[in-house]
Amino acid sequence: MAILHIRITEANQVIQLDRAIHGQNVTLRKIVIIKNKDQSVTPVYQYKGGATISLDFLKGGLQIASNVNQDELSVPFKQEEDVSHVNFDLNFEAESIDQNFQVSVFNYDKSGAQPTFDPTGVTANALQYIDLYFDYASLFDYNRY
Repeated sequence: MAILHIRITEANQVIQLDRAIHGQNVTLRKIVIIKNKDQSVTPVYQYKGGATISLDFLKGGLQIASNVNQDELSVPFKQEEDVSHVNFDLNFEAESIDQNFQVSVFNYDKSGAQPTFDPTGVTANALQYIDLYFDYASLFDYNRY
C-alpha cells in the first residue's frame, strides 16, 4: 500500500510530486486543515462551513456527482477552529496522476473570493495549509505489457 500526501499552501497551486502515479483506485483517507483562528480582524473571510478543493486528476465529471460541486471535494470545518481533522473513506478510479497538477481552494459554496493562505500562521483567519492523505495499491505499474 502506498500513500499520496498533498500539502496545499496556496489558493491556486501547482503540486509537484517526485513522480507520476499510474491509473488505479485511490482512496481519500484524511484531510487536515491548519488555520489561524483569530476572528478579530474585519472583514473576516467567510468559509461558509468549510472549503471546496478542486484537484485536476478528479476532473472530467466521472468521479463525483453533486448538485453543488462537480468533481470537487467538499470539506466541512468550523470557522473558529485552528486544527480540523476530517476523515474520509472515498474511493476514486483516478486516471494517471501527473507529476505536476493544479489544485484550487474555495470557500464551501464557492462564492466570493478564494481564501487567503499564510504558511507562517500570522495572518488572522488565514489557512496555513491543507494536507490530503490518499492511499493506493502501488507506486509502480507492474502490469505493463
